[in-house]
Order: sequence, then C-alpha cells, then structure tokens
Amino acid sequence: MGFRFDPEDRDFVNDPYPTYKILRDDHPVYRHKPSGYYVITRNEDVARILNDFETFSSSRGNTLVDSPLRIGKTLGTTDPPRHDELRRVVMKGFTPARIQSMQPAIERDVQRLLHDFGDRRECDFMADISRPILYAALGRMLGLDGHAAVRAAELSRDLFHAAPNAMGAVSKPGVMEDVFAVLGEQLERRRKDRSDDLFSFLLEAQEAGAPLSDAEILGNMSTVLLAGNASIGHYFSNLIHALWQNSGERRKLLMDPTKLDAAVNEGVRWDTSTQSFARQTTKEISLHGVTIPADSRLVVCYGAANRDERVIPDPDTYDIDRGKTRHFGFGSGPHICLGAPTARAMMRTIMTPLLPALGEYELDIANAERVAHMMARGFYKLRIRW
Repeated sequence: MGFRFDPEDRDFVNDPYPTYKILRDDHPVYRHKPSGYYVITRNEDVARILNDFETFSSSRGNTLVDSPLRIGKTLGTTDPPRHDELRRVVMKGFTPARIQSMQPAIERDVQRLLHDFGDRRECDFMADISRPILYAALGRMLGLDGHAAVRAAELSRDLFHAAPNAMGAVSKPGVMEDVFAVLGEQLERRRKDRSDDLFSFLLEAQEAGAPLSDAEILGNMSTVLLAGNASIGHYFSNLIHALWQNSGERRKLLMDPTKLDAAVNEGVRWDTSTQSFARQTTKEISLHGVTIPADSRLVVCYGAANRDERVIPDPDTYDIDRGKTRHFGFGSGPHICLGAPTARAMMRTIMTPLLPALGEYELDIANAERVAHMMARGFYKLRIRW
C-alpha cells in the first residue's frame, strides 16, 4: 500500500514531525481525499503562498472550515486592499505602550498564583497555570469582566476540543454564535461605558470616521479572544514541553535569563501551536507536478515548513542559540500575526518568574491529553510536578 496521510492517527497527533518529513520529501502537494484539501508542507511553497494573496486568497476564511460570522470581517479572512485598511485601524490598539501597560497585572497574577500554590508541587499545567493567567490577561485586554469574562473563558476552552474531525471546523456547532453573542453584549456595554481596552479603542476609532463596522469590530475581537487563547495558550504548553524535553536548553536558560526571548522564538519555530491555516486558489496552478484547480482549498502547514531541512539546518533540534531563521511561527506576508509582539511580551512576563519557580520540573506525558486538530498543536491536560 502507498502512503496515506491521516491527521487523526494517534501517532501523528502525538508527534506530527516524522509524517511532515515524508510529506515534504515525497508528497509536497498532497491531496487529502476525505476532505478534498491540498496539503502543502515545504518551506519555500509556504512562503510563496503566504505572500501571494492574489493567487492564494484568504477571503473564503483562514480556518479550514470557517464561520460565516467571521468571513470577510476579520484580518484573517480578507485580502488587500480591505485587509490593509482594517489592519491599519486595528494595529493601533496594539501599541508598545498598551502592551507594556498589561505587564504589571500579568506579573501580579503570576506571583499570586505561585503564592497560592504554597507547598503544593503538582497540578494540571493547563487548568491551574496556563488558562487562569492567559484568560485574565486577554479578558483585560478586551475589557471583559463579570459574566462576559467567565463565559468567554468557557467558550475559549472548547476551541479545537469538540471539533468533529481533524480537518473540520474548530469548534462544535453553536460555539461561534455564542462567542459573538458575548462580544455583542460587551460592545453595547462599551458604547456607554468606555475604558482602556480594545473594544473602547475600536469604538472610538469608528466614531472618529475609521472604516469599521460593528460586525468587523466583533469579528476582530473574536480573533483576539479565540486565537489569543488558543494560540498563546497551546504555545505556552508547547514551550514548557520543549524545555522539559530539552533539559540542557532549559538549564542554559535558567543560568542566563537573557536568552528567554530566543527560547520563545525558537520554541514557536520548533513546535508552533499554529500548525496550519487555509487558503483558496483563485486560478488553476501547477506545483511540483500537481495541478491544483481554481477554487481549491489549501492546508498551508506552518509546522511542517518550520522543520524543512532545505532551509533550516538541523531543524529537529531545539536550539535557543540558533539565531534568526525563516519560519512561520507568527506567519508571513500580509497576514503576519498582528499579536506577535503581544505574545512575546506575555511569554516573557510570565516565564521570567515562573521558570525559576518550577526549576527541574517533570511532565506526565503518558497521561497528557493533546489537541487533535490539523490547525493546532498543544495540550488540554498536562500534569506537571516541580
């Protein structure tokens, strides 16, 4: 029998990188027959696709099966020139000053959490460390409080968790509608009661004449909420896993905390939480001898491209001294991640006190529960001892 790619295979879910190498080497354009999608895995091809929006469009949605509530209303589901107009407005809410203003509260949250653990030296990393810290930070960024903050956290936790299949929607039916309902309530609240948050900022921009509809505010805030919680949350666990699996690099980092930014950047290359995004072809193309018809759905595999030895020397090694290299942990091209500086700052703020406190920690990988979706990699449950 020939090679068959099954994204739901347990070995692939646990460690996709050996399969990615087979795809890169022997099937750089692989048609996944059950979905009809074309899976793209080589670094040079991913770079081309992400930088050619005219041929590889995001306008049909950037998740594999996107929600009509989002398509055409978010940065990730529009192409230039509308994408660029939206980005110019939204990016003003992610200024260095705003990012810096978040850090003291995050620091207090981490210190409070460590204090509350007391003599306790074991927990579920996701439920007891990652989610409380990140949900609080992102809730404050958006301006969520009370019932809205609790409900948003519940909905975020379900993302990628109850999807019907690895190539399907990122949430079970009704979740996206519930997300927009929560955010819609918050939007109306912020019309009357402004604060220093992204909702208030975008409403003020709208009132000042920015080309921004209510639907676009809600769509982009859903991206901050859901992609922030999923991408940063799962990446947080991946980084903890990377430093546990590569104990020499962890000790190097403990001895020299100035290497933290490098460790974060190498981690997002080595085991990115954002494994893939989707694109739609606008015309027939030929790639590696395969004809891809117009209006075909592509699965653009960042995780595979980040381990491509054609571009990255010794790509399977996690090396915090690697230096700059072309990877797609934060995307590339027009859709390069707007929240990348925020994510880096959050990881730096969290890990600076947390990593020394955890010391020579151990992970219970045998009983961990992993994300099982083509778009994301990370953990839902991960026991840690320190």
